[in-house]
Amino acid sequence: MHRFGLVFLGLTTLLTMPVAAHECSITIGYNDEPIPPHIERNVPSAGPQGTAFVLVEQAAQQIGCQIVWQHLPTLRVLHAATIGDVDAALFYSWTSERASKLSYPMRNGQLDPDRRLATLNYVLYRQRGSAIEWDGTQLRPEGCAVGYNEGWSIVEFLQQHKISSHPGKGPGQLLKLLAKGRLCAYATLEEAGDTAIAAQTEQFEKLAPPLARKDYYLLVNPRFYHALQPQIEALWDRIGELRAEQDSAESK
Repeated sequence: MHRFGLVFLGLTTLLTMPVAAHECSITIGYNDEPIPPHIERNVPSAGPQGTAFVLVEQAAQQIGCQIVWQHLPTLRVLHAATIGDVDAALFYSWTSERASKLSYPMRNGQLDPDRRLATLNYVLYRQRGSAIEWDGTQLRPEGCAVGYNEGWSIVEFLQQHKISSHPGKGPGQLLKLLAKGRLCAYATLEEAGDTAIAAQTEQFEKLAPPLARKDYYLLVNPRFYHALQPQIEALWDRIGELRAEQDSAESK
């Protein structure tokens, strides 16, 4: 069966399992800005879609925990996890600000990439034929504004490289600004950007090399982590093991 058929069947089965069959329950907040295949646009009748959900569900099932998914607007997910409205937040990279408020999988006091959900590239998109260039260290011409999704971690990279940045509500808004010439480029995750410009490839194109490469994790509210530390550590362990098995299978 095709990989995505297995993903759909696996998630459908796992989401219908009764809570009583599990020893713990973890409410995870997420948004559904598409990052295929990891996160797909939410379909209310079908529940959350994407390989990231399946990975967490499978890991949780194997350690005896039930996952309760809570769909939230993009800018509310991390806040909800921080104040404890949800127990965890799905699919976020590391930033110092996030690490000051939420728990990441760690080992010997260091962030543990072996327990990540995925590794993705941030890239730039420009109007086709534009003079904008990125050589891996510098954006030319200097001084132009680069759009990014508000709340996404790439803003730190842009600031560190002294690149003028402009937040937006998502690819729809930011690509319109790019088309109007109010932005010189749009910085986003490659999978998300490729999806956003799929029907507009005559107007927009992707630049190489990537801006940055980042690992993505399940982040946990610190109080919840300390209350269920053995289960959370086991969940992170199993996520890493299942992801490594999947990566190995795909490389063959």
